[in-house]
Amino acid sequence: MVLLSNAGSLLIAILAASAQLGLAIPGPQAETSSAVEAPSAPGGDQSDTGASAAASAGGEDDSGGASAAASAGGEDDTGDASAAESAGGEENSDEGQDTGGGGQDTGGGGQDTGGGSDFGITCDKFDEAVSKASEAISQSYPKPSQAQCNAFLKGMPKGGISSAREAAMFLANILWESDGLQAKQEYACKDKPDWCAQNYKTPEDEPGKTYWGRGYIQLTWEYNYAAASKALYGDDRLVKNPGEVSSDEDTAWAVSFWFWKANVATDPAVKKGEFGASINKINGALECKGAAQDKAKKRYEMYKAVLPVFAPGEKPIESGCYN
Repeated sequence: MVLLSNAGSLLIAILAASAQLGLAIPGPQAETSSAVEAPSAPGGDQSDTGASAAASAGGEDDSGGASAAASAGGEDDTGDASAAESAGGEENSDEGQDTGGGGQDTGGGGQDTGGGSDFGITCDKFDEAVSKASEAISQSYPKPSQAQCNAFLKGMPKGGISSAREAAMFLANILWESDGLQAKQEYACKDKPDWCAQNYKTPEDEPGKTYWGRGYIQLTWEYNYAAASKALYGDDRLVKNPGEVSSDEDTAWAVSFWFWKANVATDPAVKKGEFGASINKINGALECKGAAQDKAKKRYEMYKAVLPVFAPGEKPIESGCYN
């Protein structure tokens, strides 16, 4: 979330000023972090997700969430300060390598299943959607793995996804947040874990554990890990082992679907297909009401590319954020 540079100081000042002006959207339970962003205080903007992570090598970060910050010479284009090292490979958390598609079952003790259909979405369509979204913002995202597709398809019912249109809305936002599914934890925190451990610290933290942005939605803060864990599994496993959120493919998707169901799809406008409303729930303080509307517009460009693949004939609705 926070940039490790002068840009970070500026962002923090902007966030503080926004809070004084009443621009920040309260809602601790909806806080995530951009993979590239510096942490904002708990209870601030409800999301900041975006794998926008850190140190982007060079040009403008157009990669979406996981992109941005401490960018070595690039513009911060991540939603909330997401930084971006929009690096190719998959980032690996301190707790290990991506386990592929076969990890945890996201069902476990709590969430009801919601949608219950794949709406005719296949892995071929999933791959095509990622490719077209990448082209829409002049990026070159890698082809998703089979494990990523499997976890996406399996997770839709548990995320309460109710239509192919909503699946497109979800995926477009996740692609922005995770730098095209390349980042499952904040890039900056991978490189500077001690710094992030201090900046994401709360009194409720489990001793020796840190709760920076992880998963494709960049889940942040201990209370969000606790809420997601309780809803998904009926216990506190993600509090005790937060690294599972980034090291296990199914869990990275599960918390992202949980966040969507609990904090985004609760807005009736989202269910009506207003894409801007989904951005507002995820990162509204900066991208809808703040100075980062250009990032929200890039999310929308990605959505316009994904929607025809998942829901041919549907017309995208831009409203709900900056308009």
